[in-house]
Amino acid sequence: MKKFAANHGFTLIELMITLVVVVILVSIAAPSFGTMIRENRAATQANNLLSSLQVARSEAINRSVRVSMRRLSNTNSVWEDGWRIFTDWDGDGVFDGDLDEKDCSIEGQDCLLMEQQPLGNNISLRTGGVLTVGLTFLPSGEVRRLGGGSPSDTFTLCIPDTNQRSIVINLTGRARIAEGDLCP
Repeated sequence: MKKFAANHGFTLIELMITLVVVVILVSIAAPSFGTMIRENRAATQANNLLSSLQVARSEAINRSVRVSMRRLSNTNSVWEDGWRIFTDWDGDGVFDGDLDEKDCSIEGQDCLLMEQQPLGNNISLRTGGVLTVGLTFLPSGEVRRLGGGSPSDTFTLCIPDTNQRSIVINLTGRARIAEGDLCP
């Protein structure tokens, strides 16, 4: 008598039930992935700003010269269009150097250290009012707002439907990130 070989595999009904279960699980998880991506994007941009502030402070201390960080936007308090970090020998907060010059060893000549491109769509980065144009780090590491005076201000980064990130700068020039309420 002939024996039939055992069949291995899935029936069409088993395959369709598995597919329905996978679709249900994906539809439940998809909104969470969107939120996770937005939260990660906000954290990345906040860390990027914090890193820029730390670079500016570090360069001011290492080079023993004022280093300024100035917004690229022409609108007060709007920083999401990017910023520029440069040595500021005359202390006026204006980049007087050549954007193409990469030699930062020339004393007395402003040198571009870093330029941040726009942050992207749906990202808001604003200040509380003191640092509307920019800030300067002194060779001691302390921070001053452009035009003089000690700032005590906060950068607020918002992406819709995420928790806002506040980058707080104290008078000694140290910055930290604090998480806030839900962005509108």
